[in-house]
Amino acid sequence: MSVITISRQLGSLGTEIAQAVAKKLTYEYMDKDKISESLADYGLPPPEVEKLDEKKPPFWDSLSIQRGKYLHLIQALIYDFARKDNVVIVGRGGQVLLKDLPGVLHVRIIAPFDVRIQRIIDKGKGGEKQAAEILRRSDRNSAGFIRAYFDVDWDDQTFYDLIINTRKLSVDSGARMILESISSPEIKEGEKKAEEKLADLALVQKVESSLVDILGTDLRHISIQAERGVLALGGTVASESLKNDCQKAVARVEGVNRVNNELSVASYYGYGGG
Repeated sequence: MSVITISRQLGSLGTEIAQAVAKKLTYEYMDKDKISESLADYGLPPPEVEKLDEKKPPFWDSLSIQRGKYLHLIQALIYDFARKDNVVIVGRGGQVLLKDLPGVLHVRIIAPFDVRIQRIIDKGKGGEKQAAEILRRSDRNSAGFIRAYFDVDWDDQTFYDLIINTRKLSVDSGARMILESISSPEIKEGEKKAEEKLADLALVQKVESSLVDILGTDLRHISIQAERGVLALGGTVASESLKNDCQKAVARVEGVNRVNNELSVASYYGYGGG
């Protein structure tokens, strides 16, 4: 498998470089539009995705059921796209979710703030003050999204194999650096090892998304493991009927071949017991 994740600052030419790489390699290109289209198939309409996608969530909304569902689905999609092979994944925490998988190249594309301001101005998006505000808002949202959903620092260099500063570089130059890196022996050697692991990771996220509708925030009491389509459910639920509902919901998820339901029913559950 060949997978490239690209994290980019607005105005860094990151999107243009990602598109150029995908075109040159004839890879599938997974960006905001592709994500929105795919999430609609899971019942999240584009207007709802627009409110959630790469946005820093308000404090009071960070644990909402809809956001939880979005997070599980976005992870499932990234794992599924990566498993299909030959894909460029732009943003959405791909560098975090696929961090430990072999055969994946993680790229960060940056540029100095003043260079980014000029590029925004050149695109006709206002003067210097407006461009600076656009960039600050974009940086806050991207950093906040990664922090809120994955509890890591967007700028942590340890998540990236290649960091490209486009202050002096063109789109073609940046693309060539990525093309050379993805063909390196170190990346190629790991390509065969990740497919099965990705399938299990994607399945767990799809199962968690289905259980959010049943358990809400009580999903935190549940453990889920997948191995070649076999799901193991552990943890505690409030009633026998909830246990059965979980069993039925998981069994309906595409890709689940068998469910080992080891959920236990609590004698006293939540805050009201005694």
